[in-house]
Parts: sequence; structure tokens; C-alpha cells
Amino acid sequence: MSKKTIDIHEVNNQFEKDILKLLDEKEKCVYGDIIKDLKVSARRGQEAIFSLIDKGFVKHVDQSSYLKLNVDLK
Repeated sequence: MSKKTIDIHEVNNQFEKDILKLLDEKEKCVYGDIIKDLKVSARRGQEAIFSLIDKGFVKHVDQSSYLKLNVDLK
């Protein structure tokens, strides 16, 4: 089954956009690495990550704490 494709320019939240770009670049990351790499507060980073999970744009890798894209970016 192919992944949904989203236009990165249609994502309004800059933190969410940055997280999507980071995951596209690195393939998978843990919460801490995302927050550290983007230099955001833990709370703000976590809110953006949860929002992306709720939208179905990001998902956990198997049962691990790693996150990866669940969509293709254009």
C-alpha cells in the first residue's frame, strides 16, 4: 500500500514542518533527538510530535520509541 503524499508547504505549524523535514532526512528519530536537533522546548516539541501522530503524518517504528514518517513529502 502506498503512502499518502502531503505538500510540506501546506503544513502551517513551523515546528511540525521542521519535524517532518528532519524525519525525511534521517528516516527515524527518537523524541529526544528531534527536540535536541530542532532546539525546541520539550513541551513544544512533544505537542508538535503528538499533533503529527494524530494527523497520521508520523508513526512509531514497531513498538519502539523511534518515530518515522507515515507519509511522503513533496
